Amino acid sequence: MKNALIYSMSALSLCVTSLAVTAESTLKEYDQMTGRSYHEQLHSKNNCKACHGSEVSGYPADNTCHKCHNPDKLAQKTVRSGDEVHQNPHDNLHYGKDVPCTECHGEHIEKQPLCADCHTFKYPNHKK
Repeated sequence: MKNALIYSMSALSLCVTSLAVTAESTLKEYDQMTGRSYHEQLHSKNNCKACHGSEVSGYPADNTCHKCHNPDKLAQKTVRSGDEVHQNPHDNLHYGKDVPCTECHGEHIEKQPLCADCHTFKYPNHKK
């Protein structure tokens, strides 16, 4: 019985560690910055201007994100049903489609969805 408990605890610990590593795997170190692995083509060339333009510090404008990430398609992909119908992060009850991308998404740091400031529901596919 004691061995079974030790085995179970070890397996649980391994699972938790694996989840933590997976959750953080989208942030990656590039030359002199941390960035998202799914934007590797931008970071590997140290191409800050692709998103930031001449203003390298600060957040890029939403239309910069929208060049690659169509807001209408995002809203369609994140539609929820039933009791969660108003929980679409890209077309929500409070702001419609007008929430700035950087309120929820961070390129160089982890961020939480803006909605989490007041609500407790989860966005399982949220890219922090």
